[in-house]
Amino acid sequence: MDSGRQAGSAEASGRALGPDDPRRIGAYALEAKLGEGGMGAVYLGRREGGPPVAVKVVRPELAGDRAFLARFRDEVRSAKRVASFCTAQVLDHGEDGGRLYMVTEYIQGPSLLEHVSEHGALSPGLLNGVAVGVAAALLAIHSAGLVHRDLKPSNVLLSISGPRVIDFGIARALDVAGAHTQTGQVIGSPGWIAPEMILNRPVTPAVDVFAWGCLVAFAGNGRNPFGHGTFQVMAARVVHAEPDLGPLPEPLASLVRRALDKDPAARPTAQELLLSLVGGGGESAVATTLTEAWGDDLSLEEQPAPAADADETTADPGPLQTATDPHPAATAADTRPARTPQPPPPSPAPEPRPVPDTLPPVVAPTERMGPAGRPPRRRAPVLGAVAGVLIVAAGLVAAINLLPDGDRTGTGGTAAPSGPPDDPMLVRIDFEPGWARECHARVGRLVPGREVAQARQILQGEGCDVLPQWSPKKDQIAFTRWRAGAETSEIWVMNADGSGLRRIGQGIVPRSRVAWSPDGRYLAAMVKVDGVAQLHVGEVATGHTVQLTHDEAAKDDPTWSEDGKIAFWSRRDGTQQIYCLDPEEPDKGWTKLTSAPNGANDPVWSPDGDELAFTLMNGEGRTNDIAVVKDDGSGFRQLTTDQAHDMDPTWSPDGEWLAFVRGPVATPQIYAMPVREGESGARPLGPPGVGHPAWS
Repeated sequence: MDSGRQAGSAEASGRALGPDDPRRIGAYALEAKLGEGGMGAVYLGRREGGPPVAVKVVRPELAGDRAFLARFRDEVRSAKRVASFCTAQVLDHGEDGGRLYMVTEYIQGPSLLEHVSEHGALSPGLLNGVAVGVAAALLAIHSAGLVHRDLKPSNVLLSISGPRVIDFGIARALDVAGAHTQTGQVIGSPGWIAPEMILNRPVTPAVDVFAWGCLVAFAGNGRNPFGHGTFQVMAARVVHAEPDLGPLPEPLASLVRRALDKDPAARPTAQELLLSLVGGGGESAVATTLTEAWGDDLSLEEQPAPAADADETTADPGPLQTATDPHPAATAADTRPARTPQPPPPSPAPEPRPVPDTLPPVVAPTERMGPAGRPPRRRAPVLGAVAGVLIVAAGLVAAINLLPDGDRTGTGGTAAPSGPPDDPMLVRIDFEPGWARECHARVGRLVPGREVAQARQILQGEGCDVLPQWSPKKDQIAFTRWRAGAETSEIWVMNADGSGLRRIGQGIVPRSRVAWSPDGRYLAAMVKVDGVAQLHVGEVATGHTVQLTHDEAAKDDPTWSEDGKIAFWSRRDGTQQIYCLDPEEPDKGWTKLTSAPNGANDPVWSPDGDELAFTLMNGEGRTNDIAVVKDDGSGFRQLTTDQAHDMDPTWSPDGEWLAFVRGPVATPQIYAMPVREGESGARPLGPPGVGHPAWS
C-alpha cells in the first residue's frame, strides 16, 4: 500500500472521494484519497477537531481472512513501538464494517520520488541527510522487531524536520495474504527488493539495508542503480547484475556498494550504516552530521502546513477537557500513541444486573464512550530549517541510544544498567502499623536514587488512602480511599501536586486497584454488584459508567494496556488466574493469560502492552514471587525465586525495570530489578513501611 502521496495538502496531493470510497472509517472523517495500491487505499482523514492523519484501509476481502486479521493486529501493535523520529507514528488501528484500517501521522512534505522526479538528484548535503535519516529510521524499525520490506523513494517523505520513513507498520502482515495474490507474485516493488526476496529465501532486516542502498543511489543519481524495465527484467538484474552507482561520492559509494551485496550476511546492519555515516563518533557526531546535512538546502522550508496544524502553541486544555479534544498536545514524558477502547453499553443478553444506588448513573445505551487514543506528538510550528535540523539531530541521538547491543561508540560491548531510572513512583506510606488488618496510609512519592530513598507525602488523607496510580500524562493521580468499617471503597482523583481533590466513584471492592485508560479519560474498577465484583469503566470527567462483566466469580486488580486490553485476576475456573478482555467487545469472551498451579495475582501491563508482570501465589494462598508473560500468555518467566514475600510489581516507564514489594505484609519494602537480570539485580529503593508502588 503506497502512502507516498500523503505529502502536501489534500488539494495538492489527494483527489476527491469517489462513489466507492468510504466517507468515514472509525472515528475519522475522510476528506480525500491520497493513494491506492494492491492491498488497499490511503485517505486523508481527521477526528473531529483533530489534526490531519493518514488512514490506510485494507481491501475487505483481506480483512475477512482470519489469519491476516490476527497478523495485521500483531504487526500494528509492534509498529506502535517504533520510535517516532525519522518515521511516521502509528496512532490507531481497528476494524469498521469489515474494513481493517491503520492510522498514521500525516507528514507534510514531498516524497523523495516526487522531489527527485521534479528537481533531479539531491545536493550532497541533502543526500547525506537522507542517507543518515533513513538509516536511523531502519534502526528504529528493526529495534522494534519489524522488517519494512517495501522501502522505496515514495515511502520516504522530505519533511521540514528531515526525512521520514512511512509504511513500516503493515509490511510483514501482508505475507499472510499470499492466497489472494497471483502465483509467483513477490510482495514489494521492482528495483528496490533484495535478491533473497525474489528467490523466495528467508527475509531478514538485511532486505531493508539492500533497499537503503538502492534508495541512496537513486537519490544521488536520479535513477535506480539497476536501471528500469519490467518486473522480470529488474528481478534478473537484481539477482545477477552489478549495480551502477554513477558518480556517487566516496565514502558513501563504498557503503552503498556493501549494502547492495547479493549475500545478505555480507551487508552492514542498520546500526553499522548509521555509525559509518556519522564517523563512529557517537551522539555529538550525529548532531553535527545532521545539522550540516539537512541545513544544506532550505527549499523544504517553503512547504505549506495543513491548516489544522497551524496553531500548535495553544495551551493544554487541562485533564477534564480532553473529551472534546481527542488529540491534545502530549507532554515530553508522554508521547507514545495508542488507541483507547470504546467500552459499549451493557449487552441486552445476558440481562445486566441492577446497579446499586451508590454508583454513578449508567451511560445511555445510545452512545459508546468514544475513541480517544493517547495523544500523538504534534509537530511544532515551522520555525525555519535550522529548527527542523535540530529536531532530527535530537531524534538521531535517541537512535544511537536504541542500539540493540548497548554499543554507543561502535566499539562493541554490552553495558548493564547502572541503576533504576529516576522517574518518580507513587507509593502508599504507612504512618501507623497495622496493615493489612488495619489501614493507616497516605499517598506519597518516592524518587529512586543511588541510596534508599525517603518517600514524601503528597496528601494528608483521612486514614486509608492506598494503591495510587499515575494518569498517562502524570498530571493526575487516582487512588482508593477506605473508611474503617465500610464494606466498599471510594475512587478519588487529584492533581499531581495534591490539589484538585475530588471523589469520582464509590461502591468498589475494598482497597481495590483502579486503572487509567491510555488517554486518561476513563478509569477501570471493580464495583460490587449484588455482592459480586464486576468490572466497570467510568469516565473521569462525568462519572458515567459501563458494566463489562456479569458473572459470579470473584475478580480484582484491573490493569489497562496501551493497546486497549484490560487484564485482571478472576476465580472463574476455580484457581485464581489472570484474564484479559477487550472493552470494546466484552461479550466476545476472556483470554486466559496464566495457568499458575497455585494462582496468580496483581497483574500489570508493561508500558508497551507486550508483557504482563504478576505475582505467583504459593500453596498457602498468598503471593510469593514475581513472573512475566507475553500479552498472549506465552513466554512465562519467573523473575524471583527466593523465600521472600514478593508482590505488587510495577514497570519503569522505559520498560527495563520492575519494582515490587518484598518482605512481611505488615512491613513492606520496595525493591527494583532489571527485567533481563531478574532477582540477581534486585536492590532496595525505599524504606520499610512503604508499599503499593506505581512507576509508569
